[in-house]
Amino acid sequence: MHVLQSLITLMVSTFIVALGLSQGLSWHLGNLGQGVRQLAFARGLGVCLVGVPLLALIVVKVLPVGPVAAGVIALMAFCPGLPMALNVVSQQKGNLPLTLALSITLSLVAIVLMPLSLKLLERLFPMAIHSPPYGVLLKRVILPFLVPFALGLGLQKVAPGWAHRLHGPVKVYFNIALAVAAAAMIIAAFPLLKDLHVWAFVAMGVVTLGSAALGHVAGRPRPGDRTALAISAVFGNPAFAFCLGSSTYRMRTLVGVMGLYLLLRTLALVPYLVWNQRHQASERGGGPSQPSGRRASAGT
Repeated sequence: MHVLQSLITLMVSTFIVALGLSQGLSWHLGNLGQGVRQLAFARGLGVCLVGVPLLALIVVKVLPVGPVAAGVIALMAFCPGLPMALNVVSQQKGNLPLTLALSITLSLVAIVLMPLSLKLLERLFPMAIHSPPYGVLLKRVILPFLVPFALGLGLQKVAPGWAHRLHGPVKVYFNIALAVAAAAMIIAAFPLLKDLHVWAFVAMGVVTLGSAALGHVAGRPRPGDRTALAISAVFGNPAFAFCLGSSTYRMRTLVGVMGLYLLLRTLALVPYLVWNQRHQASERGGGPSQPSGRRASAGT
């Protein structure tokens, strides 16, 4: 168990750095500007910053999910940033410039709003959420993201070739570290997970598919925009949530459920992804799907 806790601490402390660096290396002004100028960008911000958190709060207040599961679902809904969405959007032939613009914008907004969001969640879920002091947030989440983000931006300016070569390995490390941390969290918290009520799993599925539905509707009428917003609404930023979960002793009870939720929401999204591919093909007369926006540089 001590080895697992050490592994979790190492992964959590490093993947937030990798996330910031990768986002900075992804900041291509051409692609970003193309995404921000699209009408669906504002709708995507509304869905991710307002629609998904409201949906999560309603679901956990209506269903008897228990305080820990409720806190996890709400916390992850309040941590937008979708670092993993670009890969899925690319596979689904969605609008990549739009997704990139949302990913970077939401990550920065989440950092700015984090102290206020945690204060609100602490009042709504006092048994599960404990807002850490601002100094802890600054040390564990805000600076470990913003400093590498700034370094990535600087590297793009002074050495764009090196920035391009570095981006791929950083992205791979982030995805591996996040997966390892989530798996270790689930194993370490397995006794707690066995006690979760079935309604907790129902709530996770409802929030996942409900978020996808909100994004899908907001992205109309273009198929690529629908795909981008649906996936962006589901894939919030587990890196921020994991770092917050490990920030104080009281919050550490959440991390195992966070790992489980990350796995379950990925699985719960599969029916939408299958349906979406078939729906796009039928809209285009059964031919191969084409992305609606110019392909952006892959990023987290």
